[in-house]
Amino acid sequence: MYAYFSETLLYLCFALVSGAIIMNGVPERKKPELRIPGMLLFNAVIGIAVLSLVPVIKNTIFLTQFAGPFWEIIDDVLLDLEFGKAWIWMFLLCTAFLALLSFRDLNRHRAANGIAAVLMLGLLFSYGWASHAAGQSESWGFLAQSFHLLAASVWIGVLLTAGWFAERSDRWLPFLQWFHPLAVVCVLVIVGAGFVMMAYIVPDYTNSWIISYGQALLIKHLLIIPVLAFGFLNGYRLKSKLKRNPHYDPRPSFRAESVLVTLIFAATAFMGMQRPPHDDPENPEPLVPSMLFRAIYGGDASTGLQIEPGFTLAGVVLAVISVCLLVLLIRIWGKNKPWLAACAGVLFTVSAYLSLMLSIP
Repeated sequence: MYAYFSETLLYLCFALVSGAIIMNGVPERKKPELRIPGMLLFNAVIGIAVLSLVPVIKNTIFLTQFAGPFWEIIDDVLLDLEFGKAWIWMFLLCTAFLALLSFRDLNRHRAANGIAAVLMLGLLFSYGWASHAAGQSESWGFLAQSFHLLAASVWIGVLLTAGWFAERSDRWLPFLQWFHPLAVVCVLVIVGAGFVMMAYIVPDYTNSWIISYGQALLIKHLLIIPVLAFGFLNGYRLKSKLKRNPHYDPRPSFRAESVLVTLIFAATAFMGMQRPPHDDPENPEPLVPSMLFRAIYGGDASTGLQIEPGFTLAGVVLAVISVCLLVLLIRIWGKNKPWLAACAGVLFTVSAYLSLMLSIP
């Protein structure tokens, strides 16, 4: 459990640092006034260095069952295995980043903020180097994972920064005029890179639902739908509200969306700690069906089961409920109740998930 929690926090640290760097580079007239705590950026960089070490320690502890004491294995893990070497690079980059933050205020020194952006790119690509996708393809898999994480960190980082650290302002409309197109580009990159990664990691999408990795991937994809609905509302509908009322405060809506995004981070963190469904000659042990899938399916669940969702009464009813909840999300948001809209988004995800699971004959 600690590994899932630490991985979720790691993604949040990536996003916060990325968002702060981007907002520092935007002219004052095109963004709301920000009040980012002085030590937040510093602590987030420390968090990246520490939290990215957790998988290294977890895998080293696992290897002690076969290869000897921890302190003898850790050297081999760090120097010989890709995820160990990736962490060394991340540690060095974090050290340089912390040194930069100790001597320069990124908000006041553009050159320092530019250097921080380069260091952040190095951290994101180093993390991509140690991913499942990079293990399957050192070129396309590595690039897909890295750009997937980069786009998510940029989009969500700016969202978090604006939602939680901005002051009341009349500059929200100029902010949305550049942030919304940026968010659209980031979403397109995320989707495109996601398809590339799935080609390597999840060769059979529906059949992957049997195992824990596939279950988490499905839940992540369903969570993206209400997040995109929020993104559409915060991008298009919000502009109309701000034109009618320049003093309208969009921060609650950004914050509600960020909660849904954190759930996506949690699902991604869970996936990162599970064995993916692709063939792995170095790990010939059979894949194990997910406990959640077995509990819902109720039949003879095995990894050899061929999943072909069909039409069942329960599945259709829940699908209709899911659509209604998505419409309800949009209507509630329009009544300036973004937190209730976020709850509707979570209920949509649960309903849509159960609809798909109960549609399996």
